[in-house]
Amino acid sequence: MTSKIVTIQYLRGLAALLVLASHALLYPLLSQPLVYGRLGWLGVILFFVISGFIMVTVTAGGRFDGLKFLRRRVQRVVPLYWACTLLAALLALLLPEIFKTTVFDGEQLLLSLAFIPFYNPASHGLHPIYKLGWTLNYEMFFYASFALLAVLSARHRVLVLTLAYLGLSLTGLVLHPEGAIPAFYTSYMPLAFVAGAWLGLAHIEGRLSRMPGIVVWALAIIGLAGLGEGFWLDRGGVEDASAFLGFLAFACAAVALLVGLEPRLPRFRLLEQLGDASYSIYLVHIFAVAAVAGLLLHSLESDNELIVAGAVALAIIGGLALGWALYMLVERPLLARLRRFA
Repeated sequence: MTSKIVTIQYLRGLAALLVLASHALLYPLLSQPLVYGRLGWLGVILFFVISGFIMVTVTAGGRFDGLKFLRRRVQRVVPLYWACTLLAALLALLLPEIFKTTVFDGEQLLLSLAFIPFYNPASHGLHPIYKLGWTLNYEMFFYASFALLAVLSARHRVLVLTLAYLGLSLTGLVLHPEGAIPAFYTSYMPLAFVAGAWLGLAHIEGRLSRMPGIVVWALAIIGLAGLGEGFWLDRGGVEDASAFLGFLAFACAAVALLVGLEPRLPRFRLLEQLGDASYSIYLVHIFAVAAVAGLLLHSLESDNELIVAGAVALAIIGGLALGWALYMLVERPLLARLRRFA
């Protein structure tokens, strides 16, 4: 399937904007309000649900070529991520004072480029040297899992994937592994891909477009309730399991509603373009946030609320502008060239 689902692009744009806004808000603050951090976490969960949806949708109902699928996903994800990782590593080596949680380390760089999780003492988490890449470690894991199931039908693929990821999550819940690799892959985060995969299956089987009115209203209520629960329930951390469930409910409801109702919705070209550039925005926005907010707040009164608000607004605009430039000048022409080898 090659037809573009415009409302999915809207949601991809929203996810990128949430992550960008979260980092722009958090950058100038010594303390980290829960709601600011969870804006970004909601964006990541939405990205994962969309990814699961898209992978099922583009491979449709039958078998597919797993190697060709992986090659296309690598072409889509890896070049820009490697470029950003190498740039961050170079800056951390030459200008270490501009970073908060990035320190150059040759071994960490190699692990990051290979998408191998490790404990990063600088960021106090399972993050690659370019911190944003932790989500791409999960993406590559999902792509590899999906490709291994290429010989199955779509329904069987999703079912096996669900059982496997549930098994991993239950293992993590029971055993609490301490090693970086088992701890990373037994997290509950990959369940967001599974939820998206079931939505993708519902879409290719035509069930999302046939939702009765009562289901539409129920999904809207569930999504809003999940959003409220995710932002207002404070158990002391951004990445909380109950908040994950709330945000997952919102993300699933949003995907189901916007895809199912797409024929009845107006087309917003700006939101569509934001979605087209969402990967570039996600990858490079942090450079703009650090440059814009950092420069302003170091040269002006960083404790003035109006100046901080202005710095945040300019950082968001800068992140969008830099991401759009990368998309137009690099990502889009690069993908056009790489498709010749797909």
